[in-house]
Amino acid sequence: MKKKILIIFKAPWHWNDFVINKFKKSYEVKHIFLNTIKKNFLQTINEINNLIDKDKIEIVIFDVDYQKFINHYFIKKIKSTYKIMMTWDDYERHNFNIITANSCNFVITGCPLSTFKYKEVGKDSSFMVLESDGNFYKDLKVKKNIDVLFFGKVNEDRKGFLDYLRENNINLKVVGNNSENRVSDKELVNLICRSKIVVNFSKTTWGKIMNIPEKNVFSYQYMFKGRIVQAGLCGTACISEYAPHHDLLYNSDELIQFSTKEECFNKIRDLLENPNKLEHYQKKFSEKTIDSYEDEKTLLNVKNFIQNFNLVRKNEDKHKLNRLPYWYIRICAKQIILRDFKIYKILNSLVHLKEIFQLIKGSNILVKFSVILETLINILWFSTIRLFSKKGVGKNRYAGKY
Repeated sequence: MKKKILIIFKAPWHWNDFVINKFKKSYEVKHIFLNTIKKNFLQTINEINNLIDKDKIEIVIFDVDYQKFINHYFIKKIKSTYKIMMTWDDYERHNFNIITANSCNFVITGCPLSTFKYKEVGKDSSFMVLESDGNFYKDLKVKKNIDVLFFGKVNEDRKGFLDYLRENNINLKVVGNNSENRVSDKELVNLICRSKIVVNFSKTTWGKIMNIPEKNVFSYQYMFKGRIVQAGLCGTACISEYAPHHDLLYNSDELIQFSTKEECFNKIRDLLENPNKLEHYQKKFSEKTIDSYEDEKTLLNVKNFIQNFNLVRKNEDKHKLNRLPYWYIRICAKQIILRDFKIYKILNSLVHLKEIFQLIKGSNILVKFSVILETLINILWFSTIRLFSKKGVGKNRYAGKY
């Protein structure tokens, strides 16, 4: 009999289906969306725990990106044998996520570098790509009549590369999640299969690094993008802007990289002018991608962890985090109070003060005083704000620049 999994998403977005379908191959999967549970902190936890008890669910996966409500304190109150934290944007959220991860037994991350960062602090973790279903992303065996394809947002930096390719007579097609040129996932697979080369860009594009306290110290960082794996699964060559992550996943002859627009153009032109070289490279790149990063392969690490998990190891996990830092406690306290917060439910929020006292237990007197004071201010402030605006559901990883 398959083990049962509950996936807790923050909201219903189309990419949720990729996650659900991954685990359906090996587990019986249920899922819920937090934004559809219109209840306060404790009521939300009780509803989830009742579902876990009723359906005898052993494994809970927490979608933590851009959802501060799913934090260390919340996860600790969820009843399950196995708790798995899932993050696709850890490059931006790692400082928060590494604290949250200590309430879980295992971490799934879409960043290969992050895998080692979690292991540095004794937390088991595994790399997995979101869009890596080999039954969906596959070679359709169609004629390749597009020279170069880029799919995704076109920001100023990427536009410079793409314009340079066009200026040098490269037959380039651009599609993405921009409203004017959006295509469905199914249409995208067809376009990838029709392309000779997919070009990938790796730099973040916000003009700052979100994962350090002084965000504007650096203008960008490199990250791993799933376009590489999508291309390989579809039997199409990919050349990518440099990122250190690539060296962990591919040998230098398995993934061609560039740093400048001139280098990008020269490497694309070389492949297009030498069909045999392009075919040889595409075959080596695709074989490595399919053999190493398709769902069936990356899910093995998760299944092996669950199979070899034991309660002794679980108890050891409790001692890896000495304390919650002050800034993290502030976030947890705010989420406890403001969950389903409305002016006519203000008494419910006051009742939750006992959860705040539990949260700050063991902290020094200054932290306790600061958190309690801020909590009372939040109750007064948001009781006014919520009269005019609703609470959002968190950032959509497919929205905005990325």
